[in-house]
Amino acid sequence: MPIQLRKVARTYGDRSVFEDVELDVAPGLRLALVGANGSGKSTLLRVMAGLDAPDAGTALVTGRVALLAQQEDPGIGTLLDTVTPPALRAAQVAFDAASAALEGGSEAALTAFAEAEETYRLAGGYDFAGRAAAVLAGLGLDAGADAARLSGGQARRTLLARLLLSPADVYLLDEPTNHLDADGARWLEGWIRASGAAFVLASHDRAFLDAVATQTAELERGHLSVYPGGYSEAMALKATLREAQERDFEAYRRKRAALDEERRRQASKSGVPENRNRARDNDKFLSTFKSERGQQIYSARARAMQKQIDRLDAQATEKPFADRRTLRLELPPVPPGPAEVLTVQGLRVCRDGHPVLDGVTLHARRGEKIALTGPNGGGKSTLLGALLGQFPHAGTVHWGANLMTYVAGQHGEELSGLDTVGDALLDANPLLTPHQLHEVAAQLWLPGPASTLSSLSGGQRTRLSLARLSVTRAQVLVLDEPTNHLDIRMIEALEDVLLAFPGAVLFASHDRTLIRRVATRVWRVGGGGVEENPGS
Repeated sequence: MPIQLRKVARTYGDRSVFEDVELDVAPGLRLALVGANGSGKSTLLRVMAGLDAPDAGTALVTGRVALLAQQEDPGIGTLLDTVTPPALRAAQVAFDAASAALEGGSEAALTAFAEAEETYRLAGGYDFAGRAAAVLAGLGLDAGADAARLSGGQARRTLLARLLLSPADVYLLDEPTNHLDADGARWLEGWIRASGAAFVLASHDRAFLDAVATQTAELERGHLSVYPGGYSEAMALKATLREAQERDFEAYRRKRAALDEERRRQASKSGVPENRNRARDNDKFLSTFKSERGQQIYSARARAMQKQIDRLDAQATEKPFADRRTLRLELPPVPPGPAEVLTVQGLRVCRDGHPVLDGVTLHARRGEKIALTGPNGGGKSTLLGALLGQFPHAGTVHWGANLMTYVAGQHGEELSGLDTVGDALLDANPLLTPHQLHEVAAQLWLPGPASTLSSLSGGQRTRLSLARLSVTRAQVLVLDEPTNHLDIRMIEALEDVLLAFPGAVLFASHDRTLIRRVATRVWRVGGGGVEENPGS
């Protein structure tokens, strides 16, 4: 068993991140690790990699473990250089030196060459260049590219390639599909399925997890629960177990209420005083005896009821946790706007003198939800920017008359220039009342309207973006990678918002599950043009 966790706990200061974690990572296991942002997934991966010691319990790591960290420098040289494992690089140097020493023809040189060649062969040196080129190509990278000139997304994919090319018994991948387009994600799925190694995959990509995971572990409120199957299968089982837990808890609650009511009734009878004036003189002794005996009986019954309640409490099903971070507001209806939302004719956009988009003709109507897909660098963000007038272009872009548009960028650019939570919400909907501002903040566990945006955590900023989408009075939403930095719970909440939105939605995304559930049309952007694909 390469990794065994027993009663593992991790704390930061006085805050418990997780506790009593029990987990076995067996050879060949493909484990999805899910949970809300900040639930401790990355911390747990570091414990499993042996980089952090648990504060309680034991973490036994016996196999070779490779961890894809969130932040790391890919290095210098070509991409082929940067993804070459250090052991192979050292073996290559020794092999080259031993080869050069063969010119002397001594017995010692021949022995040294044989040993160096064997080490190089076992390190995979003879076929490494081919394997590396295939991995880099699968991730959309050029083996000869300069590592110093990579974009952020390319650097992240280079780190993933380096990890996949490092021999390991267990691969710990933290958000491996970040910065991968749909083709790259599918390639990675195939690579993982073909590997004999074990994988622990911390990800918010539901389609990816469903495609590769054989088990799913969820970190929730500091505890780890493991379910069979991929994400969707695991969450369906969790929902079934939760429904059973709710039924058991409701049955317990009803039975306890009945026992408690009977206990109070018996206790009230035991406390009724004797009325000696109602008994004849010769019956007063008997009356007193009967009264005291009755009080003893009722008191004993009350105590017996309490014992039953105590036993019931000891065996009771725990009340199911309810995450109520949903937004419900009574807002006035949004004016529907024109039926024809967008018409584009002959759009051409150039960057550095080269056309990125050319001859693009499109149209969109009210109520349509259009997903922009395509390879990284294919022009999705450029198309959105041109439609919004942010980039110079040729051709015509015509929006319907008097349309209000809500725009959200990949990195929260729409919040620039805003100071507080209240400012951000009012920017999305100026008609919100002070009471509604507090209501929105409370329902999504945000600080009050007076709180500054600079004081918000990453998770709070993503919930604020969701809140702004939920209250906007715009008739068109234009969203560039809206699931960036969202956990699965918030992505599913975003889906609900987009499905309920009555206007038009244009969103660029690599989230295949979001596209399948929300999009009514799909525009595939790439090769300088836009193709219409059927929505799902």
